[in-house]
Amino acid sequence: MSYAEVCLREWDDLLPEKGSPLFQRFLDDPVSDALASELNDRGVVGLTELRQGLRITANSHVGSIRLGDLQLKVRPKITGMPLYRLLKYAYDLRDLKLLGRASHDLETSSFQDLLIHHLCAEGEELLRRGLNRDYLRLKGDLQFPRGRIDLNRLAAQAGVSGGTLPCTYFSRTEDNRLNQVLLAGLRLALPLTSDTRLKAKLRQLCLILKEYVRPVELTEPLLLQVDRGLNRLQEHYRPALKLIRILYESQGLSFSSRTASLPFDGFFFDMNAFFQALLSRLLREHLEGFRIREEYKLHESFAYAAGFNPRGRLTPKPRPDFAVLQGGQVVMLLDAKYRDLWEHSLPSSWLYQMTVYAASGVGTGTAKVLYPSMSGRAKLQVIEVRNPVTGGRCAQVVLQPVHLLRLATLLDQGLSGRQARTEYLRELVFGMGSANWSGPC
Repeated sequence: MSYAEVCLREWDDLLPEKGSPLFQRFLDDPVSDALASELNDRGVVGLTELRQGLRITANSHVGSIRLGDLQLKVRPKITGMPLYRLLKYAYDLRDLKLLGRASHDLETSSFQDLLIHHLCAEGEELLRRGLNRDYLRLKGDLQFPRGRIDLNRLAAQAGVSGGTLPCTYFSRTEDNRLNQVLLAGLRLALPLTSDTRLKAKLRQLCLILKEYVRPVELTEPLLLQVDRGLNRLQEHYRPALKLIRILYESQGLSFSSRTASLPFDGFFFDMNAFFQALLSRLLREHLEGFRIREEYKLHESFAYAAGFNPRGRLTPKPRPDFAVLQGGQVVMLLDAKYRDLWEHSLPSSWLYQMTVYAASGVGTGTAKVLYPSMSGRAKLQVIEVRNPVTGGRCAQVVLQPVHLLRLATLLDQGLSGRQARTEYLRELVFGMGSANWSGPC
């Protein structure tokens, strides 16, 4: 069966123009229609049937999906090695050198292929170092005793029989939960890539691991168990586990009950999560002299009036992504939004949200949106919150671009670029951040 392939960038809006793969194309089968509705409802990608054909609206999710005879791919605007550098930094991945063809492939790889390339590199590194081995407790009747003789079993069977002794002993084995998750993660990655060389490398790694490790089904409880059980001697597995978790959480949608049985042939990752992880590490490592609190609660912003909460509901508590503190005092509230607000307008819901933060009395009357941009012309924008009666300014919302290509270059400089990164972070956080305003509304 042939597929029509449609590629677009995040936040693009494609209309069914004559001659395009979307012209006179509709989601006629029930499965594709139900999947499209689920993708729409969850804000992953917008799919609207017009009279001329199918309209597709991308947002912050990148990846691919097959809907009937349509193969849809959404790519991030930043690609190749710059995206790879940012991913490695955001998720604290080891700086493994990808040489030759693998390094060249990164320039044209899709988002999931970047993750899978690094997962392969991590798998190869783990095999070179030697797989983790755990002691497994075993019981058996041995001709040559090992460990401890099981006296209770020996007494129960009324002495030695058959020339063997019941023993409890330990054997070191690679067939443990950690390596089982590694094998399951590599197997999970196989259908997520269309790169033939990458598939071949994944198959080779799986074949090697299967000699020592039993295949198991990858599940959320298993991932959680392995992550919580890591010790100091197993820390070198953590980067691979992070990548496996990203692939696991992005290879399908958590469907509602009415669509739980639908087949999902695709991968979607919300770049909001990546952008927030990137900013979190940058702020913690380079904003010297300040503390960072994530998901900072604004406790007093809202409250039900006394006697008027008959359902006993919890009071809404707004949570900016980051609060910057100095000496226990909040000096700036920050929110990460993965949308280029230089090229696209600020949604009204975001403006109202940021206005609540700015006017909350926490900080200096300023709330700042940090957003990614690929444009070298993107500059800071300031929206004043004014009293509609007096016209007095009572707070401000600042839109601050984070230039991703510049940031990738600074990160590539390593230790020598630390001072430049520190100066850039101060510019991002405090540039125009302490302007005076006329007072409370």
